[in-house]
Amino acid sequence: MEPASGSSSHNVAEGLLAHQVLQVGSSGAIYVEQPRAAARVPEPPHMLPGGIGRIVGRHHLLHEMDEAMTTPGSRCCMLWGLAGSGKTTLAVAWASSRIAEYPDGQFFVDMCAYSGTPRIETRDALRSFLATLGINRSDLPDNEAEWGGVFRAVTAGRRCLVIVDNVGSYEQVRDLVPGFGSVLVVTSRRAIPEMSVRHDARVIKLPLLTLDEGVELIAERVGFVRVEREQAAAQRIVQLLEGHPLALAIVSAKLAIQTTWTIDDAARGIEEEQSPLRFLDDAGLGIEVGRVISWSLDDLDAATTKVLYVASMLPSNECSVAVLCLVLDQPRRVCDRSLQALCLASLIDEISPGRYRFHDLMKAYLAETLGQVLDPAEQELTARRIRTVYLALSYAADRAIDPHRDSLPVDQELLAVAGSTSFTVAQALSWFESITASMTYLIEQARADDDFTFITRFARALNTFLYWRQDVTRTLSVQREAVAAAAAGDPAMEALSRRALGRAYADIGQLEPAKEQLRASMALDAASGDDAGRASSHHAMAELCLRSGDHRDALRWGLRAARESRSGNNVVREARGLYDAARALNELGHHSWARGLGLRSLAMCEERGNDYGRALALRLLGATGLRSGEVEEGCTWLERAWRVEESLGNFRSVRTILGQLEQAYGQGGNVSAVEEVRRALARLEHYPDLTQSTLVVGSPAI
Repeated sequence: MEPASGSSSHNVAEGLLAHQVLQVGSSGAIYVEQPRAAARVPEPPHMLPGGIGRIVGRHHLLHEMDEAMTTPGSRCCMLWGLAGSGKTTLAVAWASSRIAEYPDGQFFVDMCAYSGTPRIETRDALRSFLATLGINRSDLPDNEAEWGGVFRAVTAGRRCLVIVDNVGSYEQVRDLVPGFGSVLVVTSRRAIPEMSVRHDARVIKLPLLTLDEGVELIAERVGFVRVEREQAAAQRIVQLLEGHPLALAIVSAKLAIQTTWTIDDAARGIEEEQSPLRFLDDAGLGIEVGRVISWSLDDLDAATTKVLYVASMLPSNECSVAVLCLVLDQPRRVCDRSLQALCLASLIDEISPGRYRFHDLMKAYLAETLGQVLDPAEQELTARRIRTVYLALSYAADRAIDPHRDSLPVDQELLAVAGSTSFTVAQALSWFESITASMTYLIEQARADDDFTFITRFARALNTFLYWRQDVTRTLSVQREAVAAAAAGDPAMEALSRRALGRAYADIGQLEPAKEQLRASMALDAASGDDAGRASSHHAMAELCLRSGDHRDALRWGLRAARESRSGNNVVREARGLYDAARALNELGHHSWARGLGLRSLAMCEERGNDYGRALALRLLGATGLRSGEVEEGCTWLERAWRVEESLGNFRSVRTILGQLEQAYGQGGNVSAVEEVRRALARLEHYPDLTQSTLVVGSPAI
């Protein structure tokens, strides 16, 4: 028992039990105090949110997270990706299944970087973490910059798990990194390079769900039996939403609530809306995908935001830095910087160097909010600039495929827009292949804007490629649009457009409509005094007669085409007219005359370096040799044609020629030659198909 302090007027007995009897002496009254309780050790914090069901389609990512946390080092994992891709779900699912491995505590904080609510300050998150460990504000240093060190010290040597969710920058997570021995999981829509550089974090970008994974997610929410009955409809929903987890979860919630709906009803609902966001965001479920996406744009500066919206106006989900530079009229380094910033923000994906891709939902959101960034006049100017760039590049590609085509006055202007862009034949074919799906969209948009000159000139630029590709259905559609546009507002292109439409009709076997269009074309050319156009129509009529078996008429039209071209000093077109006439003579049995015209056509093409004409003339001479019984000579010509077509990448023609050679050598009993041809056919299976190759627009070649 201690006497009372100087400021006290009574004595205190500490450490005694209540109700204990004491003898009172001269020291005065004795006051008995209850014993002080020993300091309570706080329970380990358990801050993980609940409500995470069975995770679908992420098992390989769970395994990758396990690897990151068991290897020597910082044991840190960074999950990032598109809004709604399931980053938080994956982090919490992984942590929930491994709680026993972290008995000293599980910490969780949502930093609200992308939530439409005020962001959480790092000091507030730290204070919350430390409080759960029994460290109050009064115990912390006055300098808040030291709090992170306190957290590291307290968690060092322990087995703690920390999840910092929805982070916008490294500054938000820097002081929340636990001490050695504990593990950290960070989620963000942005890539945070500092996590890798400073903490050796395993960086994992979340992909969207595959078709099977997306169907499984729907089945988890609405029932496997129900999905099994409508498997095709469930697959269609996954394809329409590109396997976006949040979007699929919203559709599943709609189906779970609307029990009278079939899965096919939901699929049709998505398809019938102009934008899938309208179906998703009208759900009344308290979650709007459009709003969730909008938070990803909050940190962008004005210049990068404009690049994003202009890129979203391109006719397909893919865009190349080279095309975007031309549309924006900006240096490549400026466009590159903006596109890389958009990639880091998970707004677009880089699919290969210089090539980027939008997710369908992202593009739909940008289309709906375009007016917030570009006013109607800016939108119209941008749309026209995009069409001009696509037309200019298509002209450049067309010239690479057929450098001997007649030029239009507009060609130089378009080539100026394309700048220093140049194509090899292979790249030109790949360029056209890459925009094939966008052709109809560009034409429809031009029609809506009364941009008739774009339609007629774009159709002309596409014609060689579509003919080479033998895409007769698309050719017919494009040339019909061109004739309508020419009649509506571009009369200078009407004769050319009708001629191309006539050829398209001929390609599908509709000979009478073909003749009608060609006659109309010739009348227009005659009225305008266009000798070159008239010669081209004569050539088209010769082809038409050859198709219909009117070989004498074909001969007449071919010779007229050659004569008209000669008067116009168009050697390439004259060679083509002679080729048509030679084909007709060969069919009529006049093989020596056919050979003579074929040789003249070949010489003219070789003089002008026209490899396409050369290939045609060589094939004609080969066919003439075989028809006339000069098999060896015919095979020699065909072998030469084979090499030329191969150099042009026209493997479809190469296969045809090799088939002719195999038959000719087989009939002649030349076994070794047959074997050589068959080996060539086998090798051909491994040749790249240029129509399917990928042109990286923006590579040094372009």
